[in-house]
Amino acid sequence: MENIMSALTDGVIITLVGMFVVFVFLTIMVYAMNITTCIVNYLNEKFPPVQKEVQPQKKKASVGEEELVAVAIASILNRQRG
Repeated sequence: MENIMSALTDGVIITLVGMFVVFVFLTIMVYAMNITTCIVNYLNEKFPPVQKEVQPQKKKASVGEEELVAVAIASILNRQRG
């Protein structure tokens, strides 16, 4: 009986130590992320990102593409008719 109680006590102690270690790690990680956020925000104020204005270019269909579309439409209409 004493052996079982000793094993249970050891198990509970190991569980609590493990939970404490995970809690400490997660707390440190949250603080590190908050500090990183502050640093990145400060750097974004000092060195703002460069934004380039991009004008969209219109793509014209070439004559070959128009012919392919016409052939596809004719083929579909031909199948539907008969």
